[in-house]
Amino acid sequence: MLDRKKIIGKLHEALSPLPYIYAFWLEGADANGTADKYSDIDLWADFEDAYEEQAYAAVENALSELADIDYQYVMRHGHPKIRQRIYHLSGTGEYLMIDFCWQLHSRPKDEYTYYENDSIEAVKVIFDKDNIIRYKKLVLSDFAESNKIRLEEAIYRRTQHVRAEKYVRRKQYLEAYAYYNRYALEPLIDLLRLIYTPAYADYYLLHISHHIPDSERQKLEYFARICSVDDIAKKLPQAGEWFDELVRRVKI
Repeated sequence: MLDRKKIIGKLHEALSPLPYIYAFWLEGADANGTADKYSDIDLWADFEDAYEEQAYAAVENALSELADIDYQYVMRHGHPKIRQRIYHLSGTGEYLMIDFCWQLHSRPKDEYTYYENDSIEAVKVIFDKDNIIRYKKLVLSDFAESNKIRLEEAIYRRTQHVRAEKYVRRKQYLEAYAYYNRYALEPLIDLLRLIYTPAYADYYLLHISHHIPDSERQKLEYFARICSVDDIAKKLPQAGEWFDELVRRVKI
């Protein structure tokens, strides 16, 4: 049966001999050891700028030798030096999407230096011909200024719970829900990020279940479960109390 290991192996075999492909690596679940049957495959390659079309063709020809490509989407990536396409192969599980990113070799190397022993943004190198994948020490003080701004914003929002409360009193669930998320739930998430993942304070809920203790996750899930204005009315003051507790634990 065609699985992630065979897909990665086939791409390794096809790309490593090509002189215009300088590196090939994995990110995401395969890199940090959390892959399961629901995980996609996050792949990266570095290629010589002039060989862009050949790089796409090399990947797609290799995939097509394994199975028909029954889904393909070209992403509009925000970075001028990165290209991204999403694939799915016929006969594989519906969750086994292949998220392939290419970077032009001219991309400045200091943009994508990885942190040493980082479990959140880990990398698993398949091959590297030109010192593409490099590491540096994680220095939390580098994030102090941006995290201070995030903390100040969270504290401001804590003062604005009344924005949600007024829609509760009006019995307007949709508006109350929106303001509850903005002024109660999101500040809690920001504080948990500042406490447990200060280098990734802007990650919001991305894989947060892996990043915070179970006790904190369960509590956050409690505040995220909202189905009525009565829920919001009950949980707003409780969220405020937990916020005040968490803010005392933040160290910047």
